[in-house]
Amino acid sequence: MKPPGRLVVVDGHELHVTVDRPADGAGSPGPAVLLIGGLGGNWFDWDGVARELARERTVVRFDRPGFGFSAASDIPPTARGEADRAAAVLRSVSVAGPVTVVGHSLGGFYAEAFARLMPDLTAGLILLDASVSAGPRGRLPREWRVAAARRAAAAISASGAQRALGAGVARMLNRAALPPGTHDRMRRISRDPRYLGAVLVEEAVYPDLVAEVAALRESHPLLPVPRAVVAAHTGRRTPWGALRLRTQRGLAATLDARFVVLRPAHHYAMIDQPARLSAVILSLV
Repeated sequence: MKPPGRLVVVDGHELHVTVDRPADGAGSPGPAVLLIGGLGGNWFDWDGVARELARERTVVRFDRPGFGFSAASDIPPTARGEADRAAAVLRSVSVAGPVTVVGHSLGGFYAEAFARLMPDLTAGLILLDASVSAGPRGRLPREWRVAAARRAAAAISASGAQRALGAGVARMLNRAALPPGTHDRMRRISRDPRYLGAVLVEEAVYPDLVAEVAALRESHPLLPVPRAVVAAHTGRRTPWGALRLRTQRGLAATLDARFVVLRPAHHYAMIDQPARLSAVILSLV
């Protein structure tokens, strides 16, 4: 399967990057938009949003190492490392900042780190149903957690379980609304051992990401750029839905950000509500 974007080398690592631009003469002045996916996210999760935004803005999205068409990496992710990677991606495709950076789920850690560490490149910040620490987890040494994640990924792949169940599990993760043809892409990616390894390693370092972002909040205050926290809600009254809204509203208060709720939408709100999410992004800056 041929990558729809381009493969660029960033710090010696091959990454899949997609850039969508307005047609000649179309669009209005405004910052480019950088879209950062969540745990296990791929470029096509943002297809609908990219189509909407590209009528007016340049849109950059990329697959982190091991996801989509990007090569895997032996180095576990960090918030600072992913912020640096995102900045390098912008340079590699000649997109000058500042940009509106949007982070989904766990990618919210990376988007917030980008805004704090790269203020000169940040025009606005949006966190979409972003990860929020639920309190301290058991803190086994990082290297133990990463090694265990890699062993688990290898065992699951070798057993055939990943190939048999990967696409089905992916559909369960709020991907049922993907447009025709995308399921084939997800099926291919979800069966790749590198993808499973990248997902499990990123999940394994979650406590480290929480701690790192908490430290950045102390050492690198956000500049007064427009920012918003966007929460997804199915529209159904459930205890867990109410809890999710409370945590997202709390995140907005922590960041002194505008709070927006998209209804009806599941966690992958960019798939369920691309037009409304795009309108929020365009209204920010």
